[in-house]
Amino acid sequence: MMLITRKLYFVKILAALSVIFMLATPSGAVTTPMALVKEKADQVMNILNDPALKNNKEKRRQLVMNVVEGLIDWQEVGKRALAQHWRKRTPQEKEEFVVLFHDLLKRTYSEKLDLYGGEKIVYESETVDENRATVKTRVINTKKGEEFLVEYRLSKKGDRWLGYDVIIEGISAVNNYRTQFNEVITGSSYDALIKKMKSKAFRVKEPQKDAKGTKK
Repeated sequence: MMLITRKLYFVKILAALSVIFMLATPSGAVTTPMALVKEKADQVMNILNDPALKNNKEKRRQLVMNVVEGLIDWQEVGKRALAQHWRKRTPQEKEEFVVLFHDLLKRTYSEKLDLYGGEKIVYESETVDENRATVKTRVINTKKGEEFLVEYRLSKKGDRWLGYDVIIEGISAVNNYRTQFNEVITGSSYDALIKKMKSKAFRVKEPQKDAKGTKK
């Protein structure tokens, strides 16, 4: 299946933001991974579909970001994205990286919310293996007859399910970050990566596929 830029951007917005801001649950709330994903995704879709916010992009972005904050284990996602380089970092460096990574993803995806085109989500299956879970969904644009597979990966910490990765048409979001960060570190240095992440112009690049579905 060919993925054009706009389609891939929307799925990345929906899926990556979902992992970033959907997947924590307070005591007494929904407890299954699929119910949790659906509940929080519905909140975001309601914001995106609100006609009163159509011409107020900044307010819509802020409302979505309000759902985001505090609902993800940022250290775990940052650790996975930095991979082997994480072990070499001091506690202070790890803390700095997590903060910068949070801000980077917020910048990268919040500005792409305007690409939303009325897509719907179909929740297909849930698999739970002790403290790990996978929720499989499809994102559908009925007007264009297009659909995309989106798979959420979660882990349970205490009584909460937290998202740590999302697989979009076979591409792991965390692996995408990991590849880009590793290229900077091995090609230059860890300090060079931090300098880039501090730049307000720096964004996470979107992976692309050709018509055969091969990652470029």
